[in-house]
Amino acid sequence: MSSNTKNNTSNNGGIKITDIDYNRCSDEVTYDNSVDNRSNNTTGNSSPYSNIDASKSVTCDDHEGVEIDSHRFNIDSENEIENELENEVGLTDRLDNARFAWVNKDYLKANTGLILLIIAELFNSIMIVSTKLLETNPSRSEEDTIKPLQVLLVRMSITYLFTLIYMYINKVPHAPFGEKSIRHLLIFRGCTGFIGVFGLYFSLMYLTISDAILIRFIVPTITVFLAFIVLRERFSFKEMVGSIISFCGVILIIRPKSIFGKYSDTESALGSDGENDNPVTSDYNQRLVAIMVALFGVVGASNVYIIIRYIGKRAHAVLSVAYFSLLTTIVSFLGILTIPSMRFQAPRDLKEWLLMGNLGLCGFIYQLLLTMGIQRERAARGSLISYLQLLFAIMWDVSLWDKWPNFFSWMGMVVIISSTIWVIRAKQERQEKQHDLEIRFEGICMEDVNANSDT
Repeated sequence: MSSNTKNNTSNNGGIKITDIDYNRCSDEVTYDNSVDNRSNNTTGNSSPYSNIDASKSVTCDDHEGVEIDSHRFNIDSENEIENELENEVGLTDRLDNARFAWVNKDYLKANTGLILLIIAELFNSIMIVSTKLLETNPSRSEEDTIKPLQVLLVRMSITYLFTLIYMYINKVPHAPFGEKSIRHLLIFRGCTGFIGVFGLYFSLMYLTISDAILIRFIVPTITVFLAFIVLRERFSFKEMVGSIISFCGVILIIRPKSIFGKYSDTESALGSDGENDNPVTSDYNQRLVAIMVALFGVVGASNVYIIIRYIGKRAHAVLSVAYFSLLTTIVSFLGILTIPSMRFQAPRDLKEWLLMGNLGLCGFIYQLLLTMGIQRERAARGSLISYLQLLFAIMWDVSLWDKWPNFFSWMGMVVIISSTIWVIRAKQERQEKQHDLEIRFEGICMEDVNANSDT
């Protein structure tokens, strides 16, 4: 017998076979279906030939006519059959659980950035609800209402305090200002962040809420193109289509009058009180300035994603939050001091104090998770998650103010969720294909190594 054929025999579940070197077999080995396949589970080291039909023979490279001597697998009692079935079911369950756990782990690892961004948007929605409750407090008169600039001052000052505490406890490297080589980038991130916030609040002075928010949601589209130009990130066709579809969902939810006409009602899915009391200017020049400032804010907000991605992990995420909150606090404070119509309104009761504190806490968590998510996710996909704030807003609108979305809002929700899931799945499928190609490449390399070793 050839050197490639081993003379040792294996007894596995009543099957006696003559082991051969099957790696060098060129012909396929046929199996007898009448043999009970459960014999493979009787021992932990089952032979790969336990199900081979004794009437068949295999042909190897160096030896022909190697006969496999085997006997039929027989089970004498029903109890043994039941034990075999239980072992088979248990093994199958363990294999399925292991496979499912691997898939979950791989999926979560591939989408960690998106998960962080989704949680960040949830805290952002809580912060928006707190802001609305403060600004629409019925116990205050119109002159004594808490203005948005004051909300920014309180929110960002508390957020900055939390960042200092976080950096001290966790001993963040190069705290509180970061490395000298990237401080200019962190300052730029803080400035662009304030521009984004200022553009939104300034436009609300002269535009309706729906128009201001609609302009705001151009951010993902601009971010995609900026990432493609500045960061050279790949912009796939599916991501482009997903951005367009998501923007269509936003239009369905906001329903601007210029598009929907009489079908655009006054109840907004963003938490409006249902009354058409939005301050809107009739002056064309003021409206044009408001739109230009809003677009300027959109560019600033888009640059936030680009700068954070460019910084990457050279700076801790909390440093980015610290610069943004500090610069916004300084500018908001100077605005309250210099603008004659602005007056600082102190909280009057425990509810307002708690809402103020919640602004700072949620603002800190939101900015931290947002920065961590952007660092781990490409800007094109990460910016799409910002559309989820519409869905969270509708959730709070229903739970707190009992305002259900109409037909167009539900359609918008379906469009946004579907497009977001589609983009996420596109990345997962692309990674799976890449993983399969890597496995095939490794297999080819191993075959070459084995072939060289045989020669």
